[in-house]
Amino acid sequence: MQPERTLLAWQRTIALMVVVGLLFLRGSLVPGDDNVPEAPLVLRVATMTVLLVLGLVLGVHLGLRWRGSEHGKRAPGTGGPPLHVARPWAMAVLCAGVLVLSGVLMLTVLLGF
Repeated sequence: MQPERTLLAWQRTIALMVVVGLLFLRGSLVPGDDNVPEAPLVLRVATMTVLLVLGLVLGVHLGLRWRGSEHGKRAPGTGGPPLHVARPWAMAVLCAGVLVLSGVLMLTVLLGF
């Protein structure tokens, strides 16, 4: 039961990261409307691209690990229960991605975009 909850938590985190990126990507619905300040289009597209690549890499990693552990039942090397659904580097990459996204969002607010 625990591996499934962990996998679902990772999937929700990746999905939420992409949704936040989509919210940052969106702009004004009316062209030329200055009521809603927004970052330059290049910055928004670059941020969304980085988040999509990050989500894709983490999603593929989780999928491969999940299938390799027989859906969370056995660790491939030992045959015992798996310790983690994802490798530690995946958590570091996720944290770095969220930190970069937070920095970009803070800079756009502070610079008045």
